[in-house]
Amino acid sequence: MSVFSFLKIIAKLNKYHHILKYNENEEMNKRVAGFKVKMGFGLHQGWAIEGAIGSFFKIDASYLSPNVNMAARLEAATGQFGTLILLSGDLHDILSKNFQSICREIDTVTVKGSIKPMRLFTVSIQTHDMEPDQDPLYFRTIKEKKSIRDKMRKELLGKLNTEKISTWEEINSDRDFLELRKLLNPEFESTFKLCYASYLKGDWSSAGPYAKKLIELCPDDGPSVSLNYTINIRFEGKCPDWWNGFRPLTSK
Repeated sequence: MSVFSFLKIIAKLNKYHHILKYNENEEMNKRVAGFKVKMGFGLHQGWAIEGAIGSFFKIDASYLSPNVNMAARLEAATGQFGTLILLSGDLHDILSKNFQSICREIDTVTVKGSIKPMRLFTVSIQTHDMEPDQDPLYFRTIKEKKSIRDKMRKELLGKLNTEKISTWEEINSDRDFLELRKLLNPEFESTFKLCYASYLKGDWSSAGPYAKKLIELCPDDGPSVSLNYTINIRFEGKCPDWWNGFRPLTSK
């Protein structure tokens, strides 16, 4: 449900009228050409310490743990991989089999401060062709919005906890989710798997042409651009001697 929640947020950011208006704001476009409201999300799982942290002057509720730091690093890495959502292998492995089937493994890396390789996943989605819509709660007061959303959340969790509906059934019947994935290209998906498999095992003579084909099929796909850059541009199609199926992430 955490992954589904972020996919819903991404959908709303790209279809609600009152948010899309910001993209047309003249002042924003003067400062940033082609401005667009956009958020990236990093998801990881593990233990954390929850509590009030601060001083006599200021106290905040916060979470502390290396797992929290990892989620933050994944969020920052969405920009490097050109994707809106990044999942760690640890989170992917506790998802349902159905949800795992829609996740795409895009790289294996080590991050700053860790020597343990981490698999990275995303969910293939598109946001450029979504049908604009009005937020049904837009004209409600803050109090009304909170009450309605709390009721919806309680009803959904009630259905899931009593197993009247599975998480996958709920997700796979959601209009926003289906719209995010309506333009998936089976040829692209299968080519990416072939490219990534060759990349991992060090067969870059095969991975290189696959990566170039990915760019032809979907030039705006961030993970494909990242693979093509690593294989064909940075290392000129030659697998480095130190390659062991993963690489260091070049940003924090």
